[in-house]
Order: sequence, then C-alpha cells, then structure tokens
Amino acid sequence: MSVRDQNAPLRRQAVQRREPGSSPPGPRRGIGASQILVTILFIVFLVGTVGFIVAALGPQPTRTPDPSAFIAASGSAHPSGAPQTLPPSVPAGSTDPATSGDPSTSIDPSASPSPSAPPVVEDVLMPIVPVVGFWESGAGLSRAELTAALEGSTDRFSSVIVPQEDRAAIGAALGIDIAASVSVGDADAIATALGEGALGLMRAADVTPRVRAIPLEGKELFGNDRLDSTLDWPLTVTVDETADRLWDQSAAVTVVVGGDSMMDRGIYERVVNRGKGSDYPFDGGTAEITGRYCCGPFVCCYEVPSFEKTGNAGIVRRLVEDADLTMINLENPLPDNWVFHLHGTPFSGDPELLDIFTRVNIDFMSLANNHMYDYGTSGIADTLRHLGRTDIEFAGAGMDLEEARRYSVLDAGSSRVAILPCVMITPGVWAQEDRAGAMPCQDDQLVPNIQEASTLADIVIVFPSWGPEYTPDPYASQRRRGARWIAAGADVVVGFGHHMVGSMEESDGKLIFYSVGNFIFDQNWAEFTMEGILPELTFAHGDLVQVEMNPFLTADQAQPNLLDAEGARHVLGVIERASEGYLDY
Repeated sequence: MSVRDQNAPLRRQAVQRREPGSSPPGPRRGIGASQILVTILFIVFLVGTVGFIVAALGPQPTRTPDPSAFIAASGSAHPSGAPQTLPPSVPAGSTDPATSGDPSTSIDPSASPSPSAPPVVEDVLMPIVPVVGFWESGAGLSRAELTAALEGSTDRFSSVIVPQEDRAAIGAALGIDIAASVSVGDADAIATALGEGALGLMRAADVTPRVRAIPLEGKELFGNDRLDSTLDWPLTVTVDETADRLWDQSAAVTVVVGGDSMMDRGIYERVVNRGKGSDYPFDGGTAEITGRYCCGPFVCCYEVPSFEKTGNAGIVRRLVEDADLTMINLENPLPDNWVFHLHGTPFSGDPELLDIFTRVNIDFMSLANNHMYDYGTSGIADTLRHLGRTDIEFAGAGMDLEEARRYSVLDAGSSRVAILPCVMITPGVWAQEDRAGAMPCQDDQLVPNIQEASTLADIVIVFPSWGPEYTPDPYASQRRRGARWIAAGADVVVGFGHHMVGSMEESDGKLIFYSVGNFIFDQNWAEFTMEGILPELTFAHGDLVQVEMNPFLTADQAQPNLLDAEGARHVLGVIERASEGYLDY
C-alpha cells in the first residue's frame, strides 16, 4: 500500500465468528433434545431460587468468626490503608453481606487485580549464534574453529564467553568438553565482553544490533542470505523459553538502504556518453585499497585512494536485489527539459535512465532532498509523472504540502514497512500549502505522520536529507529531532546528505544513522566522498535485530564496489570515532 495513493487508514472487514460445528444462521424447525434439557434445567433453577429465598428470610444461626481465619481480599485495600479482610465464608474479592453498608469496610474498586499467572515456559529448539563486536569486520567460523575456541585454543579472539544456562547443552551439541577458560554470563555480559575482542555465543532471541552475528559453517541466520528454516542452522540446543521469546526464522525481514543517488554528471557520462550501459553502476564487485595519494580532481587538497578490483562482479546488484525491500534517495528531478551537466549544479536526469534502478528492482525512492526543486514546479510535476509509470514507489515531494506529506507503506516479507522521507536543509525547497516542493523535516508535519504510520506498519523508517556536508558530525538539531522521531514511533532513522559516512547514535534503544554517505554518485575528489555504507537491516517482528554495514568504494565515478576487510575497517573506523559519546557499542 502506498499512503501517497490513499491516506485513509487500513480498513478490515469484520466477519462474524462462528464456532466449529455450529449451525448456519436461519430458522430451525421442530423441538430438539437440547430444548427439552434447557426446559428441565430452568424448572430446577426456579425451585432452587425459591428455596434460597425462604432460607434467607428465616432465622439466621449465630457464629463468632475466628479472626485468625480471616483472609486478605486479593488486590483490594481498606480505605485507611490496612488490608481488607473477609471471613472464610466470603469469597475473596467479594463484599461481606454483614458489612456491605459500612464504607469503612468496603472494597476499593480501583485496587489492582490479582497478579496474573507467570508466563508458560516450554522446551524449544533455539539457534545458538556466534557473535563479535559491532565494529568487527572479520569472516565467519567453521565448526572446527568454533570447537577449538570453546576448547581453549584460539589466536583470533581475546576470550570466549557463552550463556551460563546453555554451557552444558552447547558442549553436548558439539560433542566436546568446554574449557574452564571459557567464561559465562548473561546477554549483557556477553555484549560487553565483545567490545574487548571476545567471541561470544548467544541465543538467537538475545541478538540485538549491539552485536554482530557472524556466519557459522558458511550459513547465516540474519541478512539477505539468511536460512529459510531454523532446522538448517548448524548449532541448536533445546532451551526453556516463554512464547514471546521463541525464534521464528520466517519472521525475519531485510531492508537495504542506499544514500544519495543520481543520473546526471559522472553517471550519465559513463552510462551514456562512454557507452557502458544502464547495468554498469550495479555491476560492482569487491575492491581493496592499495594506497593513497594527493590529490583528487576539482578540489584541493584531499587524498584519494588507489585501488584494485578483486572480482565478484555483480555482488552489489545481488545485495540490492536480494533484500526484501531496497530504498534510496534520488538526488535529481526528472524534468521533460532535462539537460546533461558534466560539472556543478543544478542536477537533472533523463527519465529514460530510470532503468538504471528499475533493472535492479529498487522498491522505493525518496524525493525529499535539496536538489528536487532544481527545475522548479514543472520539474517536480514531471518527476511525479515519470516515476508514476514505473513500479518504484516514491514519496517526499508534491505539488503542495499536503501531497508532499504523503508517505509509503510497503509489503516486505512478512512485515509492512512505512517509509517517511523529509529534507531538513535548504528551506527554500520545502513544499508549502500553495507551492510544490519537498517534505520538510518539521515536527509539526512529520511527528503526526510517524505516529499514524506506527499504527499502519510493523516497521517505521524515517529517511531524512539533513546535516552539514563533508563532515561526519551531526548538528545538535539533528540529534534533537532524531530523538523526537524515535519517541514518536520510528524504529530506525537512516539519514543522508553529508556526502560522506557519519556518526550513529542510539536513542531509547533505537538506532539513528546520521549519514550513510553517497551511493550511485560521482564525487571522486576525496576518499570520504567515494566511500559509503549500504546498511543491510534485519528486523524480526518489527524490531531491528541486526545491522550489516557493507562499506564500499565508488570506482569510476559511478560504480560502488564492496571493500575487503581492511578497507571496511577504515570506513567503520570513521563512523566509530564520530560516534564516540553517542553510541556505546
């Protein structure tokens, strides 16, 4: 569903419930055995009622109640603060007929009810997942490597820690005796140890974005390449868990998010003028940085990297295509009178080049950015019309503020995802009540949308264009607004517009990405403008449970290539340092 097409809340038709075996509605004929039985029971009820009235009106026996036999009324309190007590002959929670007229002994109707029964615990099969620190970028584990680490023989990790209650079961499942040097702890203790270079094992139900789950025997439980069934996971144990903590592999959903993308300048130059074709931007594979030198073109005096491609062509395309939902920012309008610009601004895009994105099944494009008004009102009208002819959902701009406020709710796997784009920078491009433009990141418009979206969708993503360019650090206003959006019901905020990767922050247990950097973009004049991340977000039952960052380097002004471990560590290091004080991962 797209809320840009239909603002009304979802309506579900109510269907009268009929218990199994019940007769269909309609007239019934004749007298059945059930009717005879009901008549007999009614007569017995009348006789019993008459007897009760006669007994009540007769003389009552006297009995002095034993105070020691009084019981507390469950969940009730005397107005004076003392517990209200009732004789054993009066059911707990009811009023003693002998004192019902005395307000000093009446039950407080506002008192709390009896405590509910404890959650039912049952034996379930639970995947046990190897985890490392959030900022680690190393490979997964083979069974032999995991076994060696648990037996006390590993050079890769500073220590090993496992759940205390699962230690014996893990050893039995692997057929080993876990070494005494392997420590134990709860989920919080394990997450803390990972920050010091430890290897941890966790129940799948305990995995959060604070840790990074790594593959085991080449299999993954999270992300695009996740297994379809828990039964195929290499390490499972039987544990006692409550129903709300069961791990359901079918409930996992991945969303991949790309930042600034365009079809002008270097992109058009490679795709069209040099004849590399519409597939070229997504043909990228893997790359390693081999050195750095000064200086890049156009701007002095920033270092740029030298690099080598290391194969795996098309891996970026697969990352985008395999996600349950992929979303990007389209940083140019699509005017009918588009013009190719080799340098500078404004931006525009040939509508025919939308196949760059339709051929990789991009699901959603944000139009809320500071370049969407580069061709004025007619440029926005043309953009809406051209995108409306594709299968790509879009939101974030409109012919007036009402249309710009519309957002999209899309199906992704087993979940529904609401995406709310907005632009904070360049107020001159903001839509107004009587003027076309982009959706502003103003709380009076955005917060009500977030609150509404949280009732329509399982996952709510705010997608802002904001912040200062060419720095990883956010404005104080970004931090304040991000926190308010989380409080309003957003599950994650993924920002862009810095034209480089930026810091991250946790707010009320939810993540804010201040900038994921450029994506399909041509800025090759500095290393930081050539590098970005392509977050692969895994949700389960609406909660973000894992983040795979996927750092990349853009080659040839148009083609992202995923970085090897060393290059990835460099990009993650930029984000980690910028996040100090904001993120305790």
